[in-house]
Amino acid sequence: MAEDTIMEEREEFMVSRNFTQLHHQPKCKLARFLKPSVTTTDVQPFFYNRPQFYSSKLSFNFNGWRSPPKDWKPWVDRMHSLHQSTWKRAGIYHAVLNSSYEIMKTDDSIIGLAEKWSRETNSFVFVWGEATITLEDMIVLGGYSVLGQSVLNPAEIRESQTILTKLDEARVGISRGKSNKASQSGWLKKFKDSGSEIEHEAFLVLWLSRFVFPSSYSTVVRNVHTIAIHLARGIRIALAPAVLASLYRDLSLLKAKMDDSMNSNNGDYDNEISITVWAPLQLVQIWIWERLPKLTQSVCNVGDSCKPRFSRWDKKKLHIYNAGSLLDCALEKFTWRPYVTSGNDNLFSCKVYQEKGMWVVVGDCLDEELESWVRCLRASELVGICGSCIEQYLPHRVAMQFGMDQDIPGDVPRTNASPETAWRFYTRPIRDVKVYLPSKFCEPYVTARYLEWWNKSVGVQARSSPMGDDETLESFDKDESRTEGSKEGGIQASSPMGDDETLESFDKYESRTEGSKEGGVQARSSPMGDDETMESSVKDESRAEVSKEFVDGTKTGDVANLGSNEVTTLGLELETRIRKLEEVFAHLKSKKFGHRLM
Repeated sequence: MAEDTIMEEREEFMVSRNFTQLHHQPKCKLARFLKPSVTTTDVQPFFYNRPQFYSSKLSFNFNGWRSPPKDWKPWVDRMHSLHQSTWKRAGIYHAVLNSSYEIMKTDDSIIGLAEKWSRETNSFVFVWGEATITLEDMIVLGGYSVLGQSVLNPAEIRESQTILTKLDEARVGISRGKSNKASQSGWLKKFKDSGSEIEHEAFLVLWLSRFVFPSSYSTVVRNVHTIAIHLARGIRIALAPAVLASLYRDLSLLKAKMDDSMNSNNGDYDNEISITVWAPLQLVQIWIWERLPKLTQSVCNVGDSCKPRFSRWDKKKLHIYNAGSLLDCALEKFTWRPYVTSGNDNLFSCKVYQEKGMWVVVGDCLDEELESWVRCLRASELVGICGSCIEQYLPHRVAMQFGMDQDIPGDVPRTNASPETAWRFYTRPIRDVKVYLPSKFCEPYVTARYLEWWNKSVGVQARSSPMGDDETLESFDKDESRTEGSKEGGIQASSPMGDDETLESFDKYESRTEGSKEGGVQARSSPMGDDETMESSVKDESRAEVSKEFVDGTKTGDVANLGSNEVTTLGLELETRIRKLEEVFAHLKSKKFGHRLM
């Protein structure tokens, strides 16, 4: 990035962010963009492989998703009474309190969203645009700081070596027990309410090991000791970029394994494969819930606005099956900026989330709130605690999440030759003279150029063949009758399934459809005839199945007793199921006829 500035203001032809409505006409207006952006029309479409149906042999273990152990909350309460001012100085006040709440795990939501993940851009790609988990989410949801020293090399402090020695001796002592390891339960038992001179450090060691940087399911890890010592003295450590790096890493790993399971021809997935990830994915779960308030408000506990964000979702059961496909259908329900009107006592509640948009001067002496906001807005590298984990952060691709207008995102060269190089890039000086703080009530727009680019990208995605088909868009356009996603036809079958399309092949993909848990589409009892289209088969069988049991077991007779939010949720999940069934049949058709026309 030759010109290292964060944003720019210029006049452009803009359209509403609800750019699925084609009747919206571009209007010339003054707009504000995150950099870098592309201001020419000579740019290649954004290619993204449509989510595939991963092997049913895959199983997932989210080991970083930890609940508070027995006696943890009383220890948090006691430490809070003694050290809350220290936690605030260190920027971990809400993060520590978050660990006392239990976020119910719904694996399907995470897996469904991971199917939409792009490893190239570190963002979720929906049919209507991109969105992702940002540093703002780490601050507001996680309670972590974007400011402070690196998790890898915090500066030396005078008494650190003495305390390190005592912590190491405690680990060795616990390891001599029956478990032969420094178990978290043994650590809690040894230090809770012990009155030890290192009790606070020991408390933070367990907190970091279990909730922030989990890498072992039941042991206390040594690489967090130095961080704990600094935090216990109110020294700020930038935990937010390190935690976000772990989320990006594991979402990319999940996506890669899903893709590999479908593209593998060597039999690697003939047996069940277990995938284990360690990032605190409960942050992703809450990210989904926060952005669908119209569907989740019936269970969300707003309560005291001064409590951490996790308190809203403590022990709440909210099952959103296949969140990725649901969000594809839910642009109108998607909230770009869920935190601006909540009144939550977070870092951005005063200066950044303004009633009216305004420019602020950026000098050498930025206050904490503005500097944190600037870190959220600019492209950078995120360094994880292991050092080898360095992920690219590209907020300009999701500018509407910050109240900014969206243009075609430009490329950002990597600066990840080493963890030290990446950290220097993250902490580079701020060179903008002014930064714009958008109104919390503003409606961001997209440029007409971006709309055209995105429509081409979705078109290329819909017509390309990630399964190996070499058919080009140009040749495809010569025969629009083959397009599956056209307005007039949906998924049109030109012929029934042939003998070479076996029921075994169908069953492999049927297991990944939404209806499979309650019976799904019964391929054996209803083979397609010559005059039956795939579209009518999908929709008729879906509706017939739903007429028996409406979305996740809710009987049709009970629909009248549901509130408007529940009905909306069920309707969207029904639409999601039909979409996935259409994709299944399109995939099977592509396998037979040599195309992937979706």
